[in-house]
Amino acid sequence: MSREDVETITRLYDEFLAKPELVTDPGILRFFDPSVEIRQSASFFGTEGTFHGYEGLQRSAREVFEVFRELCWVPTRIIDGGDHVLATVEARGYGRHSRVEVNETVAHLWTLRGGRIVAWHVYMDVPQAFEDAGLPEEAAGESRQAP
Repeated sequence: MSREDVETITRLYDEFLAKPELVTDPGILRFFDPSVEIRQSASFFGTEGTFHGYEGLQRSAREVFEVFRELCWVPTRIIDGGDHVLATVEARGYGRHSRVEVNETVAHLWTLRGGRIVAWHVYMDVPQAFEDAGLPEEAAGESRQAP
């Protein structure tokens, strides 16, 4: 990965994922390769599985937003992991039916090629994300701390 990849992921959060009103905006697609792979975790979002392409990205979002409203992901750390960009994020939102506030730390493991995202894997188990990225959990590397 490169500094540019870290900056791309930082912009993705800043422009879309950290803003509940813009998470599903079609403009987000410019960050993703048309053949992107999304792997969801079941333990929090009520969905699990692997989704492919823009259709898969949209289907994954629909499933998540059937369970939650005003959901967004606010990064606490964005790390250059060599072959990946790893972000620890606060998933914030409300249960669609329960209206219970949700604030859960999760991890996103991103893979980019040619400046576009080719894989987005969601982890409820943050240490597992670090392990899969080949990073120690206290990884210093290229990191952006959230304000």
